[in-house]
Amino acid sequence: MADEFVAAIAALKSKLAEQHRAVLDTKRSINLLLRMAGKASEYAEDDDSSSSSVRPDQFYGKGLTTSAAEYLAMRKQACQPAEILRALEMGGFDFDLFPWAKDDRLRSFSISLSKNAGNTGNFHKLKNGSFGLRSWYDEDFLKKSAAGAEATANARKKKKKKKKKKTTKQDVKAEPLVPVAAGTAGKEKAAAVKPKVAPPMPETEKPIRISPEGRKRIADAQKARWAKFRAQR
Repeated sequence: MADEFVAAIAALKSKLAEQHRAVLDTKRSINLLLRMAGKASEYAEDDDSSSSSVRPDQFYGKGLTTSAAEYLAMRKQACQPAEILRALEMGGFDFDLFPWAKDDRLRSFSISLSKNAGNTGNFHKLKNGSFGLRSWYDEDFLKKSAAGAEATANARKKKKKKKKKKTTKQDVKAEPLVPVAAGTAGKEKAAAVKPKVAPPMPETEKPIRISPEGRKRIADAQKARWAKFRAQR
């Protein structure tokens, strides 16, 4: 008799989990509108009962991508990385296999999902930061979205380069002009144009020229001195 209710109980539990998820989504929407209106949130968003449908060992021994994709398939909608991470932890996923610090686990997990969200990845990241399975969305739309995002990124890079070049040009300042008093401009200009003159070379001593008469007088004077000297002896 008890076996007859097993299927019914399982179906009701599944339905209850879906109702809880709908309630949580409604709470999140209300909180979002309240924040946009500048008011505080009224509902807690960390009481996601959808994780209660996860078995304690559901993700034990499985890969990270496989576990995240399996949980998204259960939720049937895009989820924030924090919700996926919390569900994987409750499902027994062994995060000790990754060199992630516990206080930095969410950031590392989000990066891992983003790396697997490209054209060949299993996930797609939405503008609101949540992740969904890529198979849920139109492939042509995803390609257009990726091309648009790439074009926007390239345009931002070019804009940054132009701004950097403009800043560099503005930093190069011209030398300031020195004011010149009236009436001195012509003199300063002439002084600037005037060629430099080398200093005069020192003149060498000129040899003394003696005439023949002078030589004779010198010789006679010397003879007179000599004769006087001999007479004194």
